[in-house]
Amino acid sequence: MQSLRMQKLKPFFYGLSELGPASIDIYLKVYLLLYFNVMLGLSPSLTSLAIGLGVMWDALIDPWIGVVSDRYYARKGHRKGIIYLATVLVAALFFILWRLPSGLGEAITFCYLFLISSFLNSAISLYAVPYMALANDLVKQDEERKKWIGWRVAFLNIGAFVGLSIPAVFLIREINPDAASLPYLNSTALLCIIMLLCSFLTMFIVYKDEPNNAVNGIAKPHRKIMELVRDPKFVRLMVAFFVVNCGIGLNSALALYYYKDFLMFTEKQTQIILVGFLVFFTFSIPLWIFFTRKFEKSHLIAAGAFLLGIQTILCFPNFKGVDFPVIFFVAAGIGGVLIGVAVVLEIYLAEFLREKEEETAENVSGQYLGVWKMSSKVSRAVAIALAGPILESATDKQILANYFGWGVGIFFVAGGLIMLVPVKKTSNSKAQ
Repeated sequence: MQSLRMQKLKPFFYGLSELGPASIDIYLKVYLLLYFNVMLGLSPSLTSLAIGLGVMWDALIDPWIGVVSDRYYARKGHRKGIIYLATVLVAALFFILWRLPSGLGEAITFCYLFLISSFLNSAISLYAVPYMALANDLVKQDEERKKWIGWRVAFLNIGAFVGLSIPAVFLIREINPDAASLPYLNSTALLCIIMLLCSFLTMFIVYKDEPNNAVNGIAKPHRKIMELVRDPKFVRLMVAFFVVNCGIGLNSALALYYYKDFLMFTEKQTQIILVGFLVFFTFSIPLWIFFTRKFEKSHLIAAGAFLLGIQTILCFPNFKGVDFPVIFFVAAGIGGVLIGVAVVLEIYLAEFLREKEEETAENVSGQYLGVWKMSSKVSRAVAIALAGPILESATDKQILANYFGWGVGIFFVAGGLIMLVPVKKTSNSKAQ
């Protein structure tokens, strides 16, 4: 009876492990550029360049992380050893990233930001690739796997809420101008603790009573990247994801500047918008999972991305002077529900990976996820590289609003249209 109850709880605890890295990821996207620019005096262009170069450097090794993950799984029958190591590395590197003293000059600050953020991004990938592959390792039924993915996306949003709300609390309460960096330092320390606790607890519970699935013999040599992306369905999905993620990254980098400088929102109003967006996103997940039983997943992804892009283009450049409740309803409510289509994308990807493993009779999830993470990192680097020049050129705040609207929305629209490009279906294709 106890074992059965634990099995039912495993999807929840699997999702829980996303809370730590998700909170750290959103914190990096929203506050890293701002912190090194405002607190440490590095120019927006140099800050975005250092972060972008770090992300690009990390992207080059992501496919190799996938190879390491699959080979480790082939030998050990699990991936928890890699995940434990990555958890410690992420927490340690994230902690020291924010501990650089001010006044050391732009050259030292630039190099420090580039090196530490590069290693941190690699550690996050070392965690994310085996963690995402874990669901396919342990769950063979598509409908059951949807629960695992649903909880993971839900905790991704909860983690984003944590990553935004913790610094908000410290920032709102801090009244000493001589200790302006203290809220950031306290926030990062607390997020490191959350990362360690949630990840170690999850790995213990999820792998409890699970048999090893080690493959006899040495794992086969990894395929070349071009072989991995030969499947047109994967190419279409990855390109659409790349384009949309560029928009998401640009949105994250510009969000605080838009709400505070253009709309003149207080810290409290800004956090209400951001947190409300995550709440609507989270509660929309069951709705989107229900839609996957009624409609083709590729069409759902296309519709969600396209509508989100149209909303972004039409609304955000024109919010000046609009009442706060209206902005909240459109930006947090409608936007949060539309972005919930991300769970459909995750389900689509997981089903594709299961198909490829059945087709090749090999464990290839980690390798594909490594390429997937590489695409994610490159798109984030593109977004960061765009954010710095945009901030420096936006002398008129309306220009900033236009970038936040048109500049972000066009990526979403393009991603939705890409998902409508027809692909040749394979005989065992499940996710259409």
